[in-house]
Amino acid sequence: MYRVPILFLAACLSAQQPPANYDETKVPPYTLPDPLTMRGGQPVTDAKTWTTRRRPEILALYETEVYGRGPARPAKPNYEVVSVEKQALSGKAVRKLVTLYFGDKAAPRMNLLMYLPAGVKKSTPVFLGLSFNGIHAIANDPGVPLAEQWVRDPATRTMVKRTAEASTRGSEAQRWQVEKILDAGYGLAVAYYGDVEPDFDGGMKHGVRPLFFNAGQTAPATDEWAAIAAWAWSMRCAMDYLERDRDVDAKHVAVMGHSRLGKAALWAGAQDTRFSVVISNESGEGGAAISRRLVASAPRTSTPGFRTGSTATIASTASMKMRCRSILTCS
Repeated sequence: MYRVPILFLAACLSAQQPPANYDETKVPPYTLPDPLTMRGGQPVTDAKTWTTRRRPEILALYETEVYGRGPARPAKPNYEVVSVEKQALSGKAVRKLVTLYFGDKAAPRMNLLMYLPAGVKKSTPVFLGLSFNGIHAIANDPGVPLAEQWVRDPATRTMVKRTAEASTRGSEAQRWQVEKILDAGYGLAVAYYGDVEPDFDGGMKHGVRPLFFNAGQTAPATDEWAAIAAWAWSMRCAMDYLERDRDVDAKHVAVMGHSRLGKAALWAGAQDTRFSVVISNESGEGGAAISRRLVASAPRTSTPGFRTGSTATIASTASMKMRCRSILTCS
């Protein structure tokens, strides 16, 4: 019922963003809602009430007010194990390349890169995440094909999809630390987020969301999912595959992400209890930050990745129906 005033306020404020506040003395008073109190005021006093009533209530608020209503996962995952190399990374890893199809062969697909410790006789717990760059950047591994990535054409200034430069192979290795993960006995599964939805204005039409449009529909409805929810959905689809891979300990899969992909990891983990651990790094407002505490980051009047008309577009306001970090209680 508050959607029109919120959008009007966002439009009025969008011309000039207020400066970020780094002075603790200037943080105004704020009150955080109690996650163990129902919206009607009743306390949550037992696990059953939390599981069957309060947790679904929080998830419904996030779906309605922040991330948007998304589709169910495919009833049966459609995937292809493209290749398996048992002596990858100088014999340290078993490398798998898996393609997950979200529609027919012409529809968007997601290429999943997996590294598992070599020589292990039992199933392996796995870290699952999305990367801001193609999967070829995860490690300096010549066996991984150079990814098709979205880049800005220097001549036309438009976004185009091109094969990555060979010089970018392994460019994200310092961030992903594959060999440390393997040495500790874990595996890693990574996909490029641009496979799911390109991260630029107009990128939606190249991603998975149009696959779920009704006849004649050209844009998501105001209550439907946006980019963050699409990325979260793709990680849940990846989990569908991991459950079917006998080399993976699917009872111990950690979903993780950084920044807006940290938000996606939180939303994936909150919606899907198959993930045993959720790691959200610097997910900020709309993620793990205390949105009502006006410090460090400026209050935002528009936030990419949230649904159209989301109350999270002015996430710092004290009038929000939930505190954004309450999603942590569900993850």
